[in-house]
Amino acid sequence: MPERIYYIDPQNGNDANNGLSLDQPFKTHVGRNFAPGETVLFKRGSVCRGELFACDGSEKGYITYGAYGTGPKPIFLGSVSADEPDRWIEDRSNVWKYTGIFPTEVCNLVFNGDESCGYLRWQLTDLKHQGEWYYTALGASSAPPEQTDRPRCEEGVLYLYSTGNPGKFYKSIECSLWGQRKLAAGRRYVRFEDLEFRNAGVHGFQDCRLDHVEIRRCDFRWIGGATWSRERRIRFGNAVEFWDGARDCVVEDCAFENIYDAGVTHQGSDTSDVPERVYFRNNLFVHCGIGAYECRGPAAREIYFENNTCVHAGGPLSMQNEPSPRQSEIHPQPMGHHVFIWRMDWPEKMGSIYVRNNIFYEAPHGAAVYSIVPPEYERHLVLDHNCYHQTTGNMLFLLNGKPYSPADWSRYRKETGRDAHSLMTDPNFVQPESPEYRLQPTSPCPHMGRRIKP
Repeated sequence: MPERIYYIDPQNGNDANNGLSLDQPFKTHVGRNFAPGETVLFKRGSVCRGELFACDGSEKGYITYGAYGTGPKPIFLGSVSADEPDRWIEDRSNVWKYTGIFPTEVCNLVFNGDESCGYLRWQLTDLKHQGEWYYTALGASSAPPEQTDRPRCEEGVLYLYSTGNPGKFYKSIECSLWGQRKLAAGRRYVRFEDLEFRNAGVHGFQDCRLDHVEIRRCDFRWIGGATWSRERRIRFGNAVEFWDGARDCVVEDCAFENIYDAGVTHQGSDTSDVPERVYFRNNLFVHCGIGAYECRGPAAREIYFENNTCVHAGGPLSMQNEPSPRQSEIHPQPMGHHVFIWRMDWPEKMGSIYVRNNIFYEAPHGAAVYSIVPPEYERHLVLDHNCYHQTTGNMLFLLNGKPYSPADWSRYRKETGRDAHSLMTDPNFVQPESPEYRLQPTSPCPHMGRRIKP
């Protein structure tokens, strides 16, 4: 029997249809059980305000979630619109109160599509500049149940500093919400292709104990910013997080832009499986807060971070228009690296971690590679065939407990034995501010970084 292909049009579909043809698309995927080997396609140019939680495939076949038609990738939004002028009232001079009700905790504001973000301030009296915001129920979703005085989301009120009615000052205001903590999930034998995930308050994609999960040609933008601890003023949120183990997983040909913490990461608890044979390759990372790649334990082996282009670590969402270091879980260490390695606890279970053929371009607040793990873990790190360009910061590496500046390039390679075939040079992008960051034909590192396919 041929494998079934289901079509979903969130705007014009009908759930009374059979979903099996272009002229009979479903309206939603929610609540449907798809089988191994089946494909679920969303109409290009469509927008779905909600999560994409995938059904599990099996050894008999992957379940593929992708796109059909022409035009932009289907978008899954973790935000609600808040740009109606009549819902904003001026509470005090230039401080506006939103009178609508949010279903879950507000985590971030995104203005004018994806032009800029808001800056969270932890007290109402701190709102003094355009785009600064405060929400009275900060931390409501992360507070422990026994905390009886914790704020309630349904009672939360959003305040925004604006020199005019925010609904008129901005073309659009999207409030990223905590929601169901993640915008996409899938555990076993699942493929995500040609989709966009935007404005997730916590994580973009997140699931645990993954087995054969593939994420290809997907975009993740404006991810994270949820309050992890109101008392400590800590926020968090990753674009792709593999939790408590991942086996035979791939993230490739994707774009990550404006991520509060990590673009991609594997991490887990004391009962975690060890992630192995995980491939992060041929991706673009722009403005990732903790790092494009957060390598976190308790252990990892056979991890490949290769042919990625990582530019401008940190960025407006993660730094919040404040000086470095930002408030973070390991404060006061700086944030805004390309590769960040920490929290390793099982040395006997470690294996090789390959960081090769990447372009690391500017980390103004941090380093290209920043490691705070002991030598028994660092010895598994393979660094080579990379291109480094760092003119806006004072640190290029932190390895073996030693900081190395760009001027220490020769000493770094001699002392560590790493990056023997790497370059310290400008990669020569065609358009440095272009989202593709293509290399010029005369680039000194033509085989490094993301390969742009025609």
